[in-house]
Amino acid sequence: MPSQEAQVPATQVILADAEIPPVEVSQGQNDWDYPEGGKEAWRCLFGSFLLMIPSFGFQTAIGAIQDYISTHQLSNYTVRDVGWIAAVLVFLTLFLGVQVGPLFDRYGPRYLLLCGTAASVTSYVVLAQCQKYWQFMLCLSVCGGIASAIITTVSIAVLSHWFYKRRAFASGVCMGGSSIGGAVMPLILRSLFPRYGWTWSIRIIAFMALGCYALGVLLVQGRLPKRKLARAVIDFRVFSSPRLFFLAVGVFSFEFIVFGCAALLPTYVRFANFGPDTQFYGLAILNSCSFLGRTVPGLAADKIGRFNILLLLVVITLTAMAAVWLPVGDHSEATLYVVVALFGFGSGGWLSLAPVCAGQLCRTEEYGRFYGTLYSVAAFGVLLTVPVGGELLQSTTPQVLIGFYAAVLFAGLACITASRWALLDWKWQWKVKV
Repeated sequence: MPSQEAQVPATQVILADAEIPPVEVSQGQNDWDYPEGGKEAWRCLFGSFLLMIPSFGFQTAIGAIQDYISTHQLSNYTVRDVGWIAAVLVFLTLFLGVQVGPLFDRYGPRYLLLCGTAASVTSYVVLAQCQKYWQFMLCLSVCGGIASAIITTVSIAVLSHWFYKRRAFASGVCMGGSSIGGAVMPLILRSLFPRYGWTWSIRIIAFMALGCYALGVLLVQGRLPKRKLARAVIDFRVFSSPRLFFLAVGVFSFEFIVFGCAALLPTYVRFANFGPDTQFYGLAILNSCSFLGRTVPGLAADKIGRFNILLLLVVITLTAMAAVWLPVGDHSEATLYVVVALFGFGSGGWLSLAPVCAGQLCRTEEYGRFYGTLYSVAAFGVLLTVPVGGELLQSTTPQVLIGFYAAVLFAGLACITASRWALLDWKWQWKVKV
């Protein structure tokens, strides 16, 4: 642990950059103004956790869906072409957050969640009947993406009403819901597909989603006063700051890698000549370890520093990818499971800590808009990763794909390092809590 003299409060670091209007945070806002726990706060957190299971959780398990339809309904399409379905789904989820953020600030969570969850369940029910490419694109990608944008943005943003000092932990628990969904759904589908086929398998997923959504909507509630509706546009002032610009590029690379690996892992396993069970077990292990990565580092981040823990996780994951997954990851199932577990833990930490790092850079009541702005940029990484990765996988070898993703992660590491450096006014200090 760094000494007391070495610790720099987050608010001091934030005010150091003159290119962004200063954010005044009173002592009351830091302490007594935020419950940091209690019955209502934990109930809201549990509700957000449930909402993430069938929304973002389904997207982290999208590789099982993509590989199934690419070998059944859409078997005459390339991996790249089928990859656009998953790419558009996750792209809309992230990109439309910039529209949902101001709506959340104005209207609160309840009505938005009712609309988003109803649309999500509908998309699942209709998905069960899809057979053609345009049907998958319209139902799964467009309708599902819009619904998930509402659900995920509101689920994460509402936590800023209840937590400040423990926000990293709360965000990690919330995002852990997507890891649980991503771990459980592949195992469920592995059992359902051979037994019931496509239609009833997806219908069962729809019923599960309905249960999680119904309880989640009842539990989630806002606390802070509603604000005047702002224009839902990207705030370009954010990117005039070096620390925010580098953070945005770093998050872009994280989303590029995480969803590329999640969507293409079953296909990677098939091209590496492993058995079909490995496709589902690999996803389950990845997302199970991702749950640990989204929760455990959050506890340390609130004490040691969000950027510090984020950098540590990126270094660990990059080492595992470059030293193990790239040279010997496809040699045996045991080796693959080990590197997938390490990747899941590290990438889970990225996904939970990056929004919290961004949350240090704005007022609490503006967090929805800032979150949406950052992830509208990251959305383009998601849009490109599955088609590009699918083309590499089909035209080259699995090792080339992993090498490419490792290179992108190295670029992300450099950007997060630069963001932390800029946060400290270009004075690098190892022991500063930031």
